[in-house]
Amino acid sequence: MAPLAFVSTPFRSPLRFALAAAFSLCCVAAEAKGDAWSGCRAADPDKRIEGCGEVIARGDKETKPNRVAAHVNRGGAYHAKGDYERALADFDKALEIDPNSAVALADRAAAYRAKGDFDHAIADYDKLVAAQPKAAAYLGRGGAYQGKGDLDKAIADYDKALELDKKSAAALSNRGRAYRAKGDLDRALADFDAAIKLEPKSAQAYLNRAALYQARGDLDHALADYDKAIASDGKLAIAYNNRGLALHAKGDFDRAIADFGKAVAIDAKYARAYLNRANAYRGKRDLEHAKPDLEQALSLDPALAAAKKGLDEVTKQLAARAAAAPAQ
Repeated sequence: MAPLAFVSTPFRSPLRFALAAAFSLCCVAAEAKGDAWSGCRAADPDKRIEGCGEVIARGDKETKPNRVAAHVNRGGAYHAKGDYERALADFDKALEIDPNSAVALADRAAAYRAKGDFDHAIADYDKLVAAQPKAAAYLGRGGAYQGKGDLDKAIADYDKALELDKKSAAALSNRGRAYRAKGDLDRALADFDAAIKLEPKSAQAYLNRAALYQARGDLDHALADYDKAIASDGKLAIAYNNRGLALHAKGDFDRAIADFGKAVAIDAKYARAYLNRANAYRGKRDLEHAKPDLEQALSLDPALAAAKKGLDEVTKQLAARAAAAPAQ
């Protein structure tokens, strides 16, 4: 049988708005002009892109802070849509207009990190730390170092962030993940515990701790934390997927299948959840249901070797079963 496809909780960095706020340089238009500024401040990324585009098109008719604000806001919208190249272009333009904009620099660093360009992200965070050594800058740079796999430097930055902000649950959670990656599970658990004390309703905090318990084989504690995560936020596909894996490991295939089903209902492109559900069906010897899930996993992620291997095995098993069946 193919191995279970465990999915760890993803690295969480501060929200771009929290980062920006940390540098106390706020980009706000002095006066709204028609609907353009309303759109430029909208929560919906497409509306923000449209509104900010109208403001940017006014050129020098807008004040310098307003032009910076429009590029930063549109860049943030592109970032939210995963269009990092356009986001970076807007942040570059904002910094061209105002080279001292900490907000634009912080957002550009976050976009570089999201893109996986950790060296450029670190360079921007270095400038932020030099200009205004705030907790958010150390936290962001720690995330970039962690992305590069430089866990010791990441931990050092998280330490500094916590010196500046002892109540930073994000710093605790991310340091815990770094300790876990180093194999220091006791320190990781201590950080996750502390993060949960600070944010007892945070689904992500429970997911982090649950993943650690699961990795240690402590399935009962893992399940309890997944339950809490789902109670806090029932729309996290990863929580259902990972709880399903814990249930599978305990031999509870029916409940595992139900959880994997919830995961793919939330995220129809979750290839590993289809693979995991197929494995649970295989645990029940229900090959007829396993096969379409393996096919779906492979169609979503053709590079998913475990799905290809599983599909080959199930196809052969079904053929052997058909051959052994008595003739009608």
